[in-house]
Amino acid sequence: MDFAVAWRPMRSSPAVHNHVLALDIDGVISLAQPGSAHPWYATLKADLDLDYEAIERDFFRRDFLEVLRGRLDLYVALQDYLEPLGLADRMEEFVAYWFDKDCVIDRAVLAQADAWRARTGGRCFAAANQEHHRIAFLRDQAGLGAHFEEIVYSAALGVCKPDRVFFTNAQARMGVTVAQSILFVDDKAENVDGARAAGWRAMLYRGPESLAQALASWG
Repeated sequence: MDFAVAWRPMRSSPAVHNHVLALDIDGVISLAQPGSAHPWYATLKADLDLDYEAIERDFFRRDFLEVLRGRLDLYVALQDYLEPLGLADRMEEFVAYWFDKDCVIDRAVLAQADAWRARTGGRCFAAANQEHHRIAFLRDQAGLGAHFEEIVYSAALGVCKPDRVFFTNAQARMGVTVAQSILFVDDKAENVDGARAAGWRAMLYRGPESLAQALASWG
């Protein structure tokens, strides 16, 4: 795919003042992230004979940070990492495995968001640190696109959470003029703090029950 063309048209007109719900993806919607009970790479060594600790150290904590900011394509970065290891021919296999295993969707959370939107008439977005190819997978193949006006993400905005610019750029993309009309839900405290610094309302996600309590009085 052309990773530079990632946005999809939004379903509603910009510059409206209805309540907005913005959900993080990894740790809120998808539950196989690093540090979770069942991370996506738990059986990577057994399945593909690849060492996640080395990949994390030498790829995810290095060039992948530029991928998340949209400055480098995922496949270009992976080629540069895998080729010196003699593993370039396994790139597609690795990406397919990663995307599939890192897609443990909490359908209960999506149902809560759908019910909130139906009840209030508010708009719902995902707001995440993600790169173009995985967003396309989550949106189109995993079906997340059906639950959100749009998935707003770091590679398309050019900046990652918790940077305040992520939130100001995301707000502009969502067509929201009143920052306090956004409720942002994230499992990382630094991202919640970043959202609040940009004027958003924000809550630290502690499971579906915490979201249900917040949505009961939002909108």
